[in-house]
Amino acid sequence: MYLISKIKNQRGFTLLESLFHLAVLVLFASISLLIVIWVRDIQNINQIKHDVNWELFVYDVHQYNENSISGEIVSPKILMLEPANDPDNREFYIEQPNNHVRKRSNKGGNEIMLPNVQGLQYRQEGNEIIMKVVTQDGKLRERVIVMPLPRE
Repeated sequence: MYLISKIKNQRGFTLLESLFHLAVLVLFASISLLIVIWVRDIQNINQIKHDVNWELFVYDVHQYNENSISGEIVSPKILMLEPANDPDNREFYIEQPNNHVRKRSNKGGNEIMLPNVQGLQYRQEGNEIIMKVVTQDGKLRERVIVMPLPRE
C-alpha cells in the first residue's frame, strides 16, 4: 500500500516544462552555430589579409627591382637593390631582422614590408632571384624576381 501511494505522488515533467527545456536547447544550439560561423569568418578574413600582405610585398619588391640599376644577394636573408637616378646614392636592403620583412636604407630609415614572417630566404639562379617566405602559420610562399641585367 505504501509503495502504491508513493508512485501516485511522484510527478513527471509537465508539457509546459518539456517545452521550456526544448526552447532553451534550441536557443543554445542556435547561439553555438552562430559562434562557429563567426569564428570561421574571422579565420577567412585573416587568411585573406595574409594573402593581400604577401601580394603587396611582392609588388613592392618588384617595383623597387624595376627601378634599380643593380641588385645582389648579400646573404641568404638580405637582398640589396641600388635604385637608379637616386640623388642620395642610397642602397635598399630587404631583410628579416625579427618577425617581419623590412626595407632598410644605408642612409637610414626602415619600412616594414611584410609582417608576421617566420623565415625569409633568397637564392639566385642566373639573373633570377627566388624569394621564399615562411609565414607565422607555417605556409611557404615563393616568388621569382628577374634582376635587371648589368648595364655596360
